[in-house]
Formats: sequence, C-alpha cells, structure tokens
Amino acid sequence: MRKTFYVICVFLSMMGNMMCLASCGDDDTSTVETVITNSVVLSESELLFSKSEGSATFVITGAISPQLSSDADWCSVSVGAVDADTKSTCTVTVSANTTYDERVARITVRQGNVTRQVVVTQSQDDGLTVGQTSYFVSASGGQVSVTVKANVDFTETISEPTWVSATSTRGLKAYTRTYSVAANEGEARTATVIYRFGELADTVTITQAAYDPGNITATAADIAKLMYPGWNLGNTLEACGGEAENFTNKGGVARETYWQKTKTTQQVIDAVRDAGFHSVRIPVSWVCGHISGGTESEPVIDEKWMARVKEVVDYCVSDGLYVVLNDHWDGGWLEVLGFSGSSSSYKSLSGVDVNKKIMTLKYLWTQIANEFKDYDEHVLFAGLNEPFQEYSLFNSRHSTLTSTLVKYNKAFVEAVRVTGGNNNTRTLVVQGPGANVSSACTYMGTDKLPEEAGHLMVEVHYYDPGQFCGTYDSNVYFWGTDNHSTLSASNNATWGEESYMVEQFDKLKQTYTSKGYPVILGEYGAVWRTISTDKDKHNASIRLFYKLVNQYGVERGIIPFTWDTNGFPSNPVDGTMTIINRADCTIYNSYALEGVKEGVSAAQWPY
Repeated sequence: MRKTFYVICVFLSMMGNMMCLASCGDDDTSTVETVITNSVVLSESELLFSKSEGSATFVITGAISPQLSSDADWCSVSVGAVDADTKSTCTVTVSANTTYDERVARITVRQGNVTRQVVVTQSQDDGLTVGQTSYFVSASGGQVSVTVKANVDFTETISEPTWVSATSTRGLKAYTRTYSVAANEGEARTATVIYRFGELADTVTITQAAYDPGNITATAADIAKLMYPGWNLGNTLEACGGEAENFTNKGGVARETYWQKTKTTQQVIDAVRDAGFHSVRIPVSWVCGHISGGTESEPVIDEKWMARVKEVVDYCVSDGLYVVLNDHWDGGWLEVLGFSGSSSSYKSLSGVDVNKKIMTLKYLWTQIANEFKDYDEHVLFAGLNEPFQEYSLFNSRHSTLTSTLVKYNKAFVEAVRVTGGNNNTRTLVVQGPGANVSSACTYMGTDKLPEEAGHLMVEVHYYDPGQFCGTYDSNVYFWGTDNHSTLSASNNATWGEESYMVEQFDKLKQTYTSKGYPVILGEYGAVWRTISTDKDKHNASIRLFYKLVNQYGVERGIIPFTWDTNGFPSNPVDGTMTIINRADCTIYNSYALEGVKEGVSAAQWPY
C-alpha cells in the first residue's frame, strides 16, 4: 500500500539534462519544473497518489491560457494565472479511493494543435469482499464456490470443518474458493466461512438441508415416457399487467381471466385428459401482481394466489396428469431484466446485479417448493420460461448471456433441493438460451447443467417456421412440401419444412436426450385460420405440423406441449392456437388434435 505519493520529473534543456525527484506526504503539495524543447512544456508526465485524498501541482511553460481536462470524475485540475515567463501552475486534486482497485486518470493539456498528457495514478483501498453470501446445499452434499476479491492477505475461518472443507488454493486479487460439503444424515445445519484482514471481514453462510429422502424414486427418464403428449394452460395464470406491476399485489386471483375469459375448473382439466393429453404445463406469474409483502430480494407470494395455483394443480393431479409448474414471463423481472438493465434498450448487468436477482429467484422458489413439497413425481418445477426473450435486445447475445442463464438455472435447482423431502429427487426443468433449439445445443451442453442426469430435464420451444406458425406473418398459411409444392413462394413457408424439423430435433437428441436428459418442448404451435381460400391445404398443413412435432419429437426423447390460448378471434385470418374451447369443454381445432394423436400413435419412445 502506498502511504505517500511521488512526483517524478525530468528536466531537459538545450544545455543539458537533469533529473530531479521530489516527494511529499498525503496532504502536501509540490511543484517541480521541467523545460523541454517544445512549444508547450510540462514539468512532469506522471503523478502518483496514495489512496487518501490529496493534491499536487505541475507547471506548464510556453502556453498562454492553456486548456485542461480530466477524463475521470475523481480527479480534477485547475490552472492559475500565467506569469511573465509564460508559466502556469496547475493543481491536480484527487478524492479518496474507496474502491479495491488501483485507478488511473489522464490530464490533457491543449494549446492550439499541441497536446500533452499527465497520467495520474492512485493506489487502491484495502479491499476484501465476496459476491454471493448465502449458499444452499441438499442433504446429499456437494460443492460451494465462493468468489472473493481481495488486495490483501487474509485469514479464512470455517466454523464447521467436520463437514465443510476447502478444496482449492487461494490466488491473488480475484479468485474462487471452493468448499466440499459432506452428506447430511441428520437435521438441517448451517456453517459459516469468515474472511478477515484486520478490521475488514466478510461472512459466507452455507445451509444444508436435513436428511429426508422423500418418497420419489422415479427418475426424469422414468416419467418422461409417461408424459407425452402435453398441453399448456396458456394465457391464464401467467396473465399480468406488465413490468409496472412487478413486486406488487395489484393482480390478484382475478388475473386468471385477464387474457382469456374462462376460469379453470375440474371440468376443463377433465376435457384436457379426455382429449388424450397426459401432461399440463401451467405457466404462472408470481412477481407481477402477486407479491403481498417482503422486499424485492425477499418477496412474499400472496397466499390467496398460491392457494389458487395449488387448486389448479390439484385438478390435474386428481386426473392422473403430470404437471409442469413454472415462473413464466412474469413481467420480465428475470426473463428480460435478469439479463439487461432495461427492457427498452440493452444494458449489461454487473455481477452484483445478477447476484441480487439470484437471491430473489431463490426466495421465490423456496416458497413454491415448500408449498408443493409433499406432492409426488407428477409435479415438476420449471425455473423460467424463455430467458432473454426480447428478440431486439438479445438476439445477438445468446452466446455471451448463457453464462448468466447457467447461474440462474443453478440457483433455481439449489433453492428447490435444499427444501428436502420429495424435492430432493423431484424432476426439475431448466431452460436453454432463449428457449431456442440451436442456442441450447450450441451454447449450453450437458456440461453447463446444474445436475447430473437423473432428475433433470431441459426445456426449449418450437415455433418454426415463423411464417407458418404465425408469430409474425399472417399472410402465410401452408406448411409441408406436399401441401404447398404447387403454390407460389408468397403463400408458403419456404423454409423450416419436415427436414428442418428433423435436423433440429436430432440436435436435441445428440446434445441431451441421448445423454440421459429428457427434453420438454414446452411450447409449440401453429396459428389455425378459418379461411375459405385453400382451406383444405391449410387444414392439412396444421394437421401435418402437429403430427410431425409429436412423432419426430417423441421418437427422439422429446415431450411436446402444445400452446393453447383459449382465444377466438373475430377475424378468421388472425387465427388462433386454441385447441380446446374451455367454455363448453369441446374441441375447437380438430385438425391440430388429430395431428397430435396421429403423431403419438406413429411414434415409439426411444429409451
């Protein structure tokens, strides 16, 4: 640590060379003049300061009314009057450095076309800090990795060395401390790790769940082959008022009919079962409009909303259906704002920002996991929906943001597992980047998953090609080479046909399902339009699309969940992905449902 600063100057003249050195304490100022053979002469090119606030001066020779600027807000410069010898005394003032890094500023001196610089360097404060301060480990044990930043030597004290032990060596500046946590055969327990240097200290808490194996013995692979085909209770429990309602209780149970008009009943779920579906994916908003108290880092889910979600889950379980319960778009609190500081323009997040989101994510899922802790393997949890969903913000950033997504996936799994009981072995679902097939297979292989194969699935979505599926072009109605081979390019999909679907699903098989991780196609669908022109080709296209998604998917260990919105547009060209009319529990789109059934019938589960 520097306790003084030194002003080094080089004095050159046309008659010879001289070097002089001056030093002063934190509160001193010094002036040393150097003349060099140029029209603007600086007495020095570098100033060094300790971490304390202070000032120093340098002299400019040969410049009348020089222009000075600093490129750092912690470093300012001012100039005195020019004397008879055209010399100006300039004062540099720095504030105290309370950061843990050395910092550098540059003073620029301009006179006409001539510029000179003085480099100002200030030493860092003594620093010792950790990122995440709370870690949760299941009863089976595992590892905890703590990121520590320090510019001092420090001691490390582990409160429970019998079951928490360090397994890595310390590096300098920034590094990772890794601890092995032994399996727990008793009650829940907590250990602390204290990092200390003098009066500086930081504490990390490691909490391990009690030994409670629960009653779930079925693995993800065991239940995957029983779950297809799947159906989404879309536009229902995830309906919310947008980002402005995040971390409020402005939604309430009435939000269930905000985006569609039918309240979910046992009869609705019976109709889903009777249509031949074996699983229901229930998208849910929790943060957006359903937080009754707490803080943003520790939000409390409204008990009435939790009870309503549980009631709908019970409808499904009573019918023998599997349930995938998630945290959906949810006002974008994590899907968007967990990857960008703004939802209107991309702004990168700091590690501190990400850690705050992780705390919130864990707090939410701890509540949800405890609420459904005693449910058997028919209930699965999915941590997110479509991470970095906003196309305009994130389309080119899937690669760079996957590392952040991996942290959220890991936090979700940790939060559920630590609640113990059936949650120790409950099948959990983590999301691929953007829920995009190619990105999931390219940027997030099995090496980036939070658990080994056994009780984990991976989720992606499938709405390709966008023209036919209706996500952005309402003028394209056909899909499948047999259905539009004689039509003009403006009236068919032109890409993303059967061979493309096989290619995409083969990627998922190679990357995940062949390695023991079943894949959930959490959403897929194509907009069905009740058009009059070429309606037979359009209906055949819908039927074929739904058939092949299920056939090709199931054959590769993929569980498809069709998206169903319960929407009925007045304009037939607008179309809808609705299959079941929940108001009277009848089939609205028979072509899609027939396709689902045909695909399932034609396929054979591979594992």
